[in-house]
Amino acid sequence: MNESLVISADRYKYWHIDYRNRSIRIVCQDGQVHEEELEAKYRQHNSQVATSTFDWEKWWIWSTTTRNDLILTEGFNPASPPTLNGRSSVYLDQNRWRIVADALHDPARVKDLDERRAAQDLLRLANDGGIVLPLSSGHLLETAGLHGDRRYEIGVAMAHLAGGWQIRNPLDLWKHEVDLSIRERLDLMENAPVLHPIVTEPGALFGSDTSLGITEDTTDLDKFMAMLTMPSVILDVLIDPERIPKHPFTKWVTHHAAITAQIHAEQLPKEQRRRLARRRYWNENIGYYTTAYRRLTSSTGSPTFSDLELARLFADSPMVGLVSELFIRRFLDHMGKWERNDLVDMFHLSSAAGYADYVCAETHTGTQLRDAQRALGRPETVFTTLNDLVTAVRSDGARADSERASPD
Repeated sequence: MNESLVISADRYKYWHIDYRNRSIRIVCQDGQVHEEELEAKYRQHNSQVATSTFDWEKWWIWSTTTRNDLILTEGFNPASPPTLNGRSSVYLDQNRWRIVADALHDPARVKDLDERRAAQDLLRLANDGGIVLPLSSGHLLETAGLHGDRRYEIGVAMAHLAGGWQIRNPLDLWKHEVDLSIRERLDLMENAPVLHPIVTEPGALFGSDTSLGITEDTTDLDKFMAMLTMPSVILDVLIDPERIPKHPFTKWVTHHAAITAQIHAEQLPKEQRRRLARRRYWNENIGYYTTAYRRLTSSTGSPTFSDLELARLFADSPMVGLVSELFIRRFLDHMGKWERNDLVDMFHLSSAAGYADYVCAETHTGTQLRDAQRALGRPETVFTTLNDLVTAVRSDGARADSERASPD
């Protein structure tokens, strides 16, 4: 691709990538057509995605699968912040996505009638401009455990309903909140960085420390090509027919189970155990705060906080307030069992509950998150059934475009 190409809707009508033929065709407004070989860095091997087409007028991307399913993705504009156009953001845990996918492909599979009706209403809202359903890297991890037609059905449903919207990688949100927390305590909030959590930015769900995201240093052409190709990358991960074995995270599980056992062995009064659990969470993650502190102060020291200051430090952060509360509660629950899924659930659901308008989660973590929101004095936006979720979304005024246009 020529770096001198002007990225302008005045000049172009469509850019079309054919992954099977490894070609890109550019259709200009004046009728000229340019075709060339697709650069190797944009190719996908053994892909389930056939084509991607960018419509310059509508600023969206059409992707087709090798089974001829069509997926629409909203485009990314690096010159302006993401706009939800009045739509609420709704984050679904993986098992809730499965219900929605069943309601889309074969409603009879959803035996619970309340959940079926709720899923169908959610489909109506998502398909008709009523809500945004962002995807996360956690969704890609959990979908990788499926295979065959089942995976394809769920993956296509997720890509179709998300429409390109993503919630940023939890690690990026975590680091951003850490930076803001240290800045606030150093009185350095002027010109503090802004990070939009729910975006159509290419690769945002993968994280800034990967080669799939974009940065301020990314050229305009590479940003555009990332926007054009990233929907295919995500779709291909979602519908890959081969199951990828789940990582057991054995060391992580064993380590945190040991912390729970150590705190229980102290035999301290409840409030002291809670302070100990909070301090242990701090010690486990102090590296992030120390890195931010040293960067902002140009010193070699580390930040220090009293127990009261530490509680406030965590509570003031949208995601950290919730994820720290989950860790504290599980450090104190010696009867509970740490599982591999906890790593994905705790971080992704906490980031979702911190930034999305609504969350529908699996029962265990969802209940704890809702309790954490209540304890922190926040609105309770986490639900554990689609029926309760959609009831709340509708009660708060969410409407599809066709419903808003109807005189009734």
